[in-house]
Amino acid sequence: MTSEVHAAYGGHFNTQKFAESAAAQEEVKRKTYEKLAAHYERLNGVLNENGGEWYLGQRSFADTFLYVLTRWIEKTPLSIGDYPALKAFRARMEADEGVKHALARQAMEPIG
Repeated sequence: MTSEVHAAYGGHFNTQKFAESAAAQEEVKRKTYEKLAAHYERLNGVLNENGGEWYLGQRSFADTFLYVLTRWIEKTPLSIGDYPALKAFRARMEADEGVKHALARQAMEPIG
């Protein structure tokens, strides 16, 4: 997740780092969203293959980072609705008391 999905967000958060002109930046964004869509499709599939509840089949640190990535998708034109296992996973994580506490400490709200 970190070396691929997280790194792919560079084209979204720092587009100007990859291209100068507005047209080139739009192309970078388009390619970034194509790449991210493929990553989210893969993540959705892995989650399903491992029973749908936890990314590795049992709760682990990977679930914490996956939760962050399911929040970041909202910053893009992509829709969590296209990845039903990830959408259900995010809702399950947001119902967790520890996640609720962490969000509150950061003055953040659940996305739903």
